[in-house]
Parts: sequence; C-alpha cells; structure tokens
Amino acid sequence: MPISARNLPVAVRTRGAVADRGALRVLLRRCLDSGATASGTGLGLVLAGDRLVRRLNREWRGKDYPTDVLSFPAGDPPPLPPGAEPSPGPYLGEIVISVPRCREQAAKQGVDPGVELARLVIHGALHLLGYDHNDTTDRVRMQARERKLRAWAAESGIGPGMLMLPGLAAAGRTPRSLATTTPARRSGSGT
Repeated sequence: MPISARNLPVAVRTRGAVADRGALRVLLRRCLDSGATASGTGLGLVLAGDRLVRRLNREWRGKDYPTDVLSFPAGDPPPLPPGAEPSPGPYLGEIVISVPRCREQAAKQGVDPGVELARLVIHGALHLLGYDHNDTTDRVRMQARERKLRAWAAESGIGPGMLMLPGLAAAGRTPRSLATTTPARRSGSGT
C-alpha cells in the first residue's frame, strides 16, 4: 500500500517564505513513484535560508558557499511530528533547498519561484533515488528523468504559486494549501 503524500515531511525554515506543502508532497510522491521505490518509501524536504545551506555545504562537501539544493542520503529517519504515522517503507533521506538561491535563479530565468522550486525538488529527489551527473552517461540519464518529471509537474499545474516570497503576496498570489512545519534531520553526505 503506497504511503500518502500527506505523510512526507516538508519544513520551511526561512523567514517570509510560504510554501504550498500539499503540492510539494504530491511532487515528491511522484518523484518517488517514478523511481520504482518500495511501497511506502519516504523522504524529507527542508526549505532554508542561505546561512543554513552554506553551513551544510561547508560541513558535508567542503564548499564554503550556499548552493541551490543539497541531498542527504538517509541514516536513521528523522523524528516525526505529533500525530504523523511512520512511513511503512524505507526512508531515503532529506533534500535541503536554499530559498534565496531558488528566488535568484527564478528571476534570472524569468519564471515563477514555484517553477524553480519544483525543478530543485525534482533534482534533489533524483539524487536520493541514485541519479547523478558526474559523467556524460549519468548526466544524460538524470536530465531525461528530470525533463519527464518537470513536464508532468507543468501539466499538473504544480509549480506556479507554490512558493510565496516577500513582495509576491502583494500581487495577490497565494499558495493553494498550508500545513504545519515539521522537524528536519541534517545528516548524511551532500550531493
């Protein structure tokens, strides 16, 4: 029996950012389902500021600057929020995304921040599923899977409006759903 998307932990740990956790969970579930994972496989997602992402990048990858997305393969699963049921399947790990890098990249590409967030979520999830881009063969394989998942997200309306940042709410754009913040675990090796 597949785990419900609502049980995938999503934490927002940056001031001013509001994310559509429901849409993020649906996107994460689709990524997991596309990776032929065991029933009930789970992972976590943290939307963070540059300070945290820079610290994690320095500690785990030896690179002293913020990056857009880090993936941390699992050790033990993180503590669950009150009332959440444990995943019946394996825990793959955690994705940490820099909201400031997401915003900057969206502006450079002329896309909604939620569209860029979807791209980063997909990229991070694929790393946890074993995809990489260290050589040409791996890069081509990963990019093909990313394109398919991004096309699915666009067709499903996942992306636009999924991430609200200071200054955007005034334009009348609001996320479709909001949920409570869940705790996040930060261990593993960054990718």
